[in-house]
Amino acid sequence: MREGEKMILVVDNLSYYLPELLEILDGLDVEYRCKRYYELGLGMQHKAYDGMILSGRRNNDRIMNVVNMRLVRYAYTNDIPLLGICYGLEIIALALNGTIKRSGRVVGFNDVYVVEDNPLIDRGVIRVYENHNYATATLPDGFISIACSDTCRNEAVMHNQKNIFGVQFHPEASDTYGMDIIKRFIDICYRRS
Repeated sequence: MREGEKMILVVDNLSYYLPELLEILDGLDVEYRCKRYYELGLGMQHKAYDGMILSGRRNNDRIMNVVNMRLVRYAYTNDIPLLGICYGLEIIALALNGTIKRSGRVVGFNDVYVVEDNPLIDRGVIRVYENHNYATATLPDGFISIACSDTCRNEAVMHNQKNIFGVQFHPEASDTYGMDIIKRFIDICYRRS
């Protein structure tokens, strides 16, 4: 555990890749609490957390969407660092007045082109794992696209003033590139005072 006992909330939206995410966090010696979305309820306070990670999902669920949208708005309003993975990026867009669209099935490793400077991913080409049917179509106000691919215009996005990030791919299933993204996000959370 790091000095100051920072705590990260991992929201389990029943992603197939959650074990890999938790394994990475354990390897980074991160103090976290993993809660399934339905354990969080609609009125839970989240002040104890120094950052949040929203996992991907298997199926659509109305309560999952409501809980995650409330978490996104809470993080946005209270300047809590947030990383949305796959579905997590899509729900960030929807919660903050962006839009998503059906993209067709994208599964497997894909080249992603990081085209903007940002604190999570170095510019250049990274090879990452994807598994999704939707993509962010319109970014919410204040967000910029930092990476794209041949199949997705908004592979990675960030807010231009807040520590809110989203990736359409699965960093937890993407070997060293993905591990580095998660590590950098945790470093942002730990720097937060």
